[in-house]
Amino acid sequence: MFGQLGYLIAESFRGWKQQRTVILPSLITIFLCSLLLASSLVAFWGVVRLLQTEKSLYSVEAFLPGEIPADSVQVVKRELERTKHVGSVEFVSADSAMADFRRHFGGEMLELVEGNPIPPFFRIKLDDESANPVDLIDVRNTVMRSGMFDEVQAPVEWVEKISAWKFRLVFWPVCLSVLLLVTLSLIICNSVRLSLLNRKLLVENMKYAGGSYGFIEFPFVLEGFMQGLVGSGLAALLLVVLMDSVEEALPMLQSYLAGSGFLLVLVVLMVSILSAYFSFRTVRSFLLAARNEQVR
Repeated sequence: MFGQLGYLIAESFRGWKQQRTVILPSLITIFLCSLLLASSLVAFWGVVRLLQTEKSLYSVEAFLPGEIPADSVQVVKRELERTKHVGSVEFVSADSAMADFRRHFGGEMLELVEGNPIPPFFRIKLDDESANPVDLIDVRNTVMRSGMFDEVQAPVEWVEKISAWKFRLVFWPVCLSVLLLVTLSLIICNSVRLSLLNRKLLVENMKYAGGSYGFIEFPFVLEGFMQGLVGSGLAALLLVVLMDSVEEALPMLQSYLAGSGFLLVLVVLMVSILSAYFSFRTVRSFLLAARNEQVR
């Protein structure tokens, strides 16, 4: 049994050497398609992470001219909670705002400033039903007209851009991923078919010698699996290097790319399994077609 297994494995590697003119172009194409597929899925993952944080953008920050008494804070808060489309209201003191700023941006930017330049403010979040640019603008304008605040801010431009591009940001990565999977399947089938035609005599001799379907198919399936593994593995390694460079140049993207490593592992496994499956399917179809011709 182990002798047969060793022979089949050796035959798979022998096929790589003998059919290198067929396998090398296929391997390069699998590498490029896997690179595009992995990039598309990583981009889709970043879009998903962006859409998860989209709800946090539907908020208005209303800055007070200065500190106010605690009882006045509660009065203003209740007034804001009665505003249409408002889901929750949070008061952020000047000290809390300063601590939050230092946590996210460090204290270097404030070294030349005396005291605390950040005023207290109210963070007003919209309810889930009102998470759209129109209601965000309406709440911002309503709060601004109240006259109680020195400045009112809302990320209207970002919200409008995300809302306008949401469908395309999801549709195109998914569409491209499906197209690349189909392309990979066709490439693998074509590569195995060419390799099979070049070794048609060997396959027929193995069949006439009493070799089972599994015995004949194993070298081709292993060969296809190795093509997928090597091609997609190299693509994943290259993409990891590129992602590290991008994150180093643009630290703001780290939160959106975090956790995307499992997608690269998924691409390697998926491409390797697809390669093995279509190799099996191509060889099995060839063997069944040959058997039907003999029956006739």
